[in-house]
Amino acid sequence: MIEVITGDITDLEVQAIVCPAHKHLLRGQGVSEAIFDKAGPALVLACSEIGKCPVGEARITEGYRLPTSFILHTVTPQWSGGDQWGSSALEQLKNCYENVLKLALEHNISELVFPALGAGSNKIPHMLVAQLAFKILSAYSDQFDRIVVCLYDTAICKLWERALVDYQSSN
Repeated sequence: MIEVITGDITDLEVQAIVCPAHKHLLRGQGVSEAIFDKAGPALVLACSEIGKCPVGEARITEGYRLPTSFILHTVTPQWSGGDQWGSSALEQLKNCYENVLKLALEHNISELVFPALGAGSNKIPHMLVAQLAFKILSAYSDQFDRIVVCLYDTAICKLWERALVDYQSSN
């Protein structure tokens, strides 16, 4: 089952959350910034020990001061006007979702919370991200006890809820 909720991903008491990461696993903007700020300096150290993470791949750390056991980091693509219709960015984003899910399964994670990967500061339109996310998350949903998309903004959450209903009714 897939849920869409409004809230602060850093406040959720869950097994794992997903962090949209910088390629050097540094503190980024938006959700990444909030995760790094709340997790504390141990996360910065752990990420520096891991090093780089190419776009579309995923890495795992502990949750440190967050109420979650694990953080799965994935580097999301930038939306670019030079890529007609964003096809390469969407392919890279697909890899982000799939690699996070695979990494979670490798670590026996059964409860996973995603932000709107690729939207926000990376500028991929929310509706495109939601449609892609629900297609991939649905393909893996029977392997997890709980998959949640947590969005900070109520209006964006309503858009994602509508996209989930549309996806479920068409499949």
